[in-house]
Amino acid sequence: MQTTQEFLFPFPPYPIQNQFMEKLYICLENGNLGIFESPTGTGKSMSIICGALKWLIDYEELQKSQLTAAISVLDEKIEKCVNSSDNWLSVQTKQIELNSERQALKTKLNNILQYERNKNLLVETAKNINNKKKSYHKIKTDYIKHKVSENDLSFDDSHLEDENIEAELLLEDIVHYSDGSENENEEGNIYENTKIFFCSRTHSQLSQFIGELKKSPYLKNVSVITLASRQSYCINKNIRRLKHLNLINEQCLQLQKKKTTVKHEKDVKKKKVTTNCPFMPGNQDWLIGETLAHIQDVEEIAQKGENLETCPYYASRNAIPHGQLILVPYNTILHKNTRISSGIVLKKNILIIDEAHNLLEAIERMHSVMVTGRHLLHCYNQLLQYQKRFQMNFSAKSVLSLSQLSFCLKKLFTIFGATTKSNPNDSIDTKVSSKLYKIEEFEVTTEIDTVNIFDLLKFIKNSRLSHKLQAFVEQYGNNVKLHKNDTEISGVTQFLNSIKNKGLESDVSQSLTDKVPNEEQSNNPLISVVSFLECLQNRCSDGRILVVPGSTIGQSFIKFLLLNPAAHFHDIVQDARAVILAGGTMAPMNEFTEQLFIAAGAAPDRIVTFSCDHVIPQENIICNIITHGPTGIEFEFNFQNRQNTKLIDELGRALLNICNIVPAGIVVFLPSYNFEELVYKHLDKSGILKKISSKKCVFREPKLTSQVNEILEQYALCINKPQSPQNGSLLFSVVGGKLSEGLNFSDNLGRCIIVVGMPYPNIKSLELQEKMKYLNKNVKPDAGQNFYENSCMKAVNQCIGRAVRHINDYSTVILFDKRYCQKTKALPHWIQRTVIIHNTFGSMIGSVAKFFAKKKKLSQ
Repeated sequence: MQTTQEFLFPFPPYPIQNQFMEKLYICLENGNLGIFESPTGTGKSMSIICGALKWLIDYEELQKSQLTAAISVLDEKIEKCVNSSDNWLSVQTKQIELNSERQALKTKLNNILQYERNKNLLVETAKNINNKKKSYHKIKTDYIKHKVSENDLSFDDSHLEDENIEAELLLEDIVHYSDGSENENEEGNIYENTKIFFCSRTHSQLSQFIGELKKSPYLKNVSVITLASRQSYCINKNIRRLKHLNLINEQCLQLQKKKTTVKHEKDVKKKKVTTNCPFMPGNQDWLIGETLAHIQDVEEIAQKGENLETCPYYASRNAIPHGQLILVPYNTILHKNTRISSGIVLKKNILIIDEAHNLLEAIERMHSVMVTGRHLLHCYNQLLQYQKRFQMNFSAKSVLSLSQLSFCLKKLFTIFGATTKSNPNDSIDTKVSSKLYKIEEFEVTTEIDTVNIFDLLKFIKNSRLSHKLQAFVEQYGNNVKLHKNDTEISGVTQFLNSIKNKGLESDVSQSLTDKVPNEEQSNNPLISVVSFLECLQNRCSDGRILVVPGSTIGQSFIKFLLLNPAAHFHDIVQDARAVILAGGTMAPMNEFTEQLFIAAGAAPDRIVTFSCDHVIPQENIICNIITHGPTGIEFEFNFQNRQNTKLIDELGRALLNICNIVPAGIVVFLPSYNFEELVYKHLDKSGILKKISSKKCVFREPKLTSQVNEILEQYALCINKPQSPQNGSLLFSVVGGKLSEGLNFSDNLGRCIIVVGMPYPNIKSLELQEKMKYLNKNVKPDAGQNFYENSCMKAVNQCIGRAVRHINDYSTVILFDKRYCQKTKALPHWIQRTVIIHNTFGSMIGSVAKFFAKKKKLSQ
């Protein structure tokens, strides 16, 4: 298939957009692994949409035309063969061969045409949805009335309640559950069209992409499916209340395995979650047709599912065979088990990963798991209660597997010096220090190498133990007693009593909450334990185990660190027709080629790269590196100088001067949350913050994600409607924080981007040191140091990328640290051309003042 110069586009594309689309088209056609860099604000999303979808439509048309042409050629050959005067036997033989070949091609063509007819039929179903909805609601209302009358006639079976609940809690041996529904439509031998899977980090970024799709020329030409987790799509309130994704998944599957009879309905009502989901199957075709007919985001699909009273999660999955462009978040694609359970097949399909600048780190985070001492102790004691309650009902296999799990848990928390009688609040010997283990070394040290982890995990999955344990704690939390004697209780029994309240959410339980950052508080600790045990299945060379003792056993944790992200990217590289990594700042690209593609087994000649300049003219951006403050104090915000109050005072004076000359919005990025808090409090105490506030409304990056939109709205309001004598806003943010990626500070929202210091990761971190050692050994001798340097500059470049968002935008970038003088080549190419190094603060102020004076004059 030949590439074409003409791409459909909603407006005349920039030259760099044409270049991007042409390179992308060729990359998809040749089955390459591409790394595409297009600065933020250059229309990257629209270039991806128009380049990739043009290739897909061309490819589909080419398939049909090639089959039609091949069939026509065979028809001519068959006709010549029939009219041939050759020996009748050879003519017959030749004719049979040609007919057989023609039939195979005709079958392929018919399958494609049937696929298109099926999709069109679903879309037509969606168009007639209003009339069908009315009849559906009438049928459903009559059905409910009929069930109510049946209930009135049913006998009192309340004495069966305990028996039925206990049966629900018993382990299920051997049964294998698939992540699917009994009521899912079996499509049979459906034609498998070539699909494009577009992947971004968050649902909000996918929503932005959908917004671009709706503006594109392909709005009505392409079937778009948006996939999401049950957590996002589930419309069953009883399931949604579980909150934890694993529990939602398990309960959803369980509801579909159960069928309720009239006899048991009263018992069903008394349970906390019904035994059959009212939204499955529903009329899935209606929602599938709606999804195929109109491009919609997650919220829109969930709302339509609720209106149609059918499950959006399964409708989106069932729609995959009919889709051409499938939108998915990172986790769904990059995590193999999730990918398989979601019905995603990458074989011969296209994968495009947007916002891929942190892809390596994302894969590492996704496959790195932490389990705390609190998790281990809670899980052990929940399991102990469960075994005590039902030990007479378990099979020999279940007893053995439960004993093995208990053994593993005991061995894991003994690495902190804990015992079965320990409490999460018990202190730990302060002499114990953090330690890194290789996987085999850790298993030998803890003695869990004597257990077959693979078989144990299979038992936990097939028996649905985590769900059973969750239900057990909710049902019997207040009633379980392990000891009949009335002697004074202590140790493990005292701890057991502390977690017996329903849902483990009592005051005692809350007091045991760990202070480990970002730990998800769950009353089902087995989920975390299982995730950690699954990590032990990795190759020994690909990961490490970090053991970190806290001040108490509960605050201590064990963490699996993935060092080789390529181990989880190998199948993707091997299966997909083409893989495209796209981002605003992908430099240094050799990280992706060496640590991801080549390490995953790709041939070097299959890898292609593309990088383009920015669309904004050079006079619309200026980058200043400043080495000294207003009074001549040298700017070097390294770790040793972070507590230097004179340096912070100098920073405050510099910000005040900048506020006097920069209009509208200023965003100040600081290296860490701790340093941001230190700077803010010191400037507030010294009175400099008050002086800044007379010129700009001062805002701080919120600690909660839920507060981000509110702060941004207030920030924008003070810029668009300033109260005299103020002339805009100043926002303190954190490099790598909530505001440094994915947000737009366009036009007046970001007339100046300031980065204070260089955000190097903590070199003393055991995790970082081990990662650097791994890279030095497995990539090249200096790969570790390069990784350390790149980690800093990639974060800085992301902050800089917030500055200009379209061709007519303009902004200034100011880098506060003398060390940037040696890092100019690590800055984005489009910013390098405007870099000016200032050794005096006055020259920098003059440069910035001149820049804005010129822009003000042009706007008049």
